[in-house]
Amino acid sequence: TEYQGCSGRNRKLIHPAIQVRGGALESGTTQINLSASATMASLFAGSVGGAIGVGVSYPFDTLSTKAQVRSGKDKSNQNFVQNMGRIWKNEGVGGFFEGVLVTMIGQAFIKAIQFAVNEITFLWLEKHSTIQSNIIKMAIAGTLAGLLSSFVVSPVELVKIRMQAQNKQSSDKKDDDASSPVYNNELDCSRWIVKNEGWRSLFFHGLGITIIREIPSFAFYFVAYGLLAKSAMADMLGGHAAPLIFGAMAGWAMWIPTYPIDIVKTIEQAQTREKGNNKKKPLSSSQITAKLYRAGGVRAFFDGLEPKLARAAVKHAVTFWVYEVLMGFLRPSNA
Repeated sequence: TEYQGCSGRNRKLIHPAIQVRGGALESGTTQINLSASATMASLFAGSVGGAIGVGVSYPFDTLSTKAQVRSGKDKSNQNFVQNMGRIWKNEGVGGFFEGVLVTMIGQAFIKAIQFAVNEITFLWLEKHSTIQSNIIKMAIAGTLAGLLSSFVVSPVELVKIRMQAQNKQSSDKKDDDASSPVYNNELDCSRWIVKNEGWRSLFFHGLGITIIREIPSFAFYFVAYGLLAKSAMADMLGGHAAPLIFGAMAGWAMWIPTYPIDIVKTIEQAQTREKGNNKKKPLSSSQITAKLYRAGGVRAFFDGLEPKLARAAVKHAVTFWVYEVLMGFLRPSNA
């Protein structure tokens, strides 16, 4: 059937979630367009969209991370406004953007991987599998995208979290973050990790919990966006509003059910291990989960949720909008 996508152009599509990624179907056939130019356009648009999306939403991400690492420690600092005031007082404007450079660069690669793997997997399933349900195919494609991208997500977010979790107001002796390392920049942070924890820690510390989070996250993400793109709302909203609103809603769909996993991951990756200091042994994911529950019950697993949802809405709305605009220029004429 003919569908008017978010870019406002009528084209015949195999799947609404793929319509912004260059996939096409000839009427009455199962012939799939997998041209190199369409794939490269998707990779480029995904990279740029991901980098810009994370940049404009980064202050919300910092607020969420700060709340997460302090979960169960100091309840007076879990409030959104109090966290904002604390960062402003101790670190200034720069405190909201600690680690933004490595995250923007990392997200360019991550989004390229996720969009490309999602596209290729769905198109392969469409051509070779006997699965009839588009929702199942979308979920499988999103699951694989989340799994493979985890190997890039984990080291990028390790450095990001360490940068965000640090407290540069070291004169505040009452602050329980005062003894934590303080880094000049992302490179300094990476060097500290390699020197004190080793290369293996840089690439694999928190990888397991990252995979556990990413697999369901991107199954929800691509399924949600795909269903919304196929709905009547797409025509009602128009070419520019649809990717913004659908991107925000897809962001919420991926974060709300997986947020408790994210807070455990953040705390696990925020743990530092200084070389030669064997007294402080890092906690495992299961130990962190048990500690959080003892400290604050179920509510402890949702500390920092408000800024995370704000960040998800802004980030993914911008990501899909930029992606859609770029694909409008880059998409091959036959795709």
